[in-house]
This record gives sequence, structure tokens and C-alpha cells, in this order.
Amino acid sequence: MKIVSGQENQSVFSELQCLKENFVALEQDNQRLLGDLQQISLEKLQMQQQHDELVLHVQQLEATIVSLQQQGPSIQGIHKELKIVLPT
Repeated sequence: MKIVSGQENQSVFSELQCLKENFVALEQDNQRLLGDLQQISLEKLQMQQQHDELVLHVQQLEATIVSLQQQGPSIQGIHKELKIVLPT
């Protein structure tokens, strides 16, 4: 059986302490990154919902335009210019 000197024991203990500190720092970074990922996922979901709403509005506008174009010949003497401005 090998006898370990106090100096060797202290060296191993110091190395273990350093590894523990590195592990804790990495775990904190991991938690921060997970939080960032959750935030990005929420923002992506919100953007998708906004996109879906805009698509719905565009479809409704297109349907209104088609309806107005179909009614156009029956409405004589009334001409309106339809301007559509979409937010950028």
C-alpha cells in the first residue's frame, strides 16, 4: 500500500477544487443558455402568431378586393382608389 504524502494530498484536493469551480461555472452558463433558448422560443412563437395574423389580414383584403372588383361594373359612377399599406 502506497503512502500518500500531505503535499500530494493537497495537490489532488486543489485540483478537485478547481474542477468543482469550473463545473459550477459551466452549470451557470448552461442555465443562462437554457434561459436564452426559452426566450428565443417564445419570441419565435410570437413572431409566428403575428405572421399568421398578417397572412389572415392579407387574405381578407384579397377577398375584399375580389368582391369589390366583381361589384365594380354594377356600381356606376363611383370610382375609389384602394390603397393598401402593410407595416414593414
